[in-house]
Amino acid sequence: MMKKRQNAELRKPDILKNYYQVILKEGIEGASIAKVAKKMKINPSLIIHYFTNKDNMTVELVDYMSRVYNRLFLDMKIETSDPQKRLDRLVEIFCSDEWYNNTDLSGDYSIISLSFRNKKVLKHLQNMYEEYVKLIVKELETATATGKVKIADPGRTAELIVSMLEGYRHFKHFFIDESASESYRQDMMRTLKNIIKNG
Repeated sequence: MMKKRQNAELRKPDILKNYYQVILKEGIEGASIAKVAKKMKINPSLIIHYFTNKDNMTVELVDYMSRVYNRLFLDMKIETSDPQKRLDRLVEIFCSDEWYNNTDLSGDYSIISLSFRNKKVLKHLQNMYEEYVKLIVKELETATATGKVKIADPGRTAELIVSMLEGYRHFKHFFIDESASESYRQDMMRTLKNIIKNG
């Protein structure tokens, strides 16, 4: 039983990564268990064994994406104990290419569009954002606890940060020319730091 669980823990993330790649190529409607299996050169029955159906696989993909962002967040190198510098570094990471390119915008849109028709996917997306906000709140509360940084409402400030970052990513893709990308990133970081400062 333990070996089966270990195999699932190793195999399922690989299947989900390949599912995401198929979504990028085919769209959420065009993606299927058969196409994922073909891409991975495995029997579709193996995917069905782990996920039962495409809907379950999509829900688990949302959870997988959430874990990837959480891991990236927790693994961030913030080599300072100064609370203000730590928050500034946090903003830099949120606006970094590593964070920005962690998932593909077209794949994200595919899953978001499905959430309008699938309540289970919607719920798991909401959970993902809730975890995202909680991680930021924890950082803001830790900084506030030192007495060196004043943030009146860490929860609302975290929500504003997430809203800004989501808008930044989408607007940049559709509107900002590559030549102006770095200038736009710097402006966004200054804006986020001001939101935290005035929080």
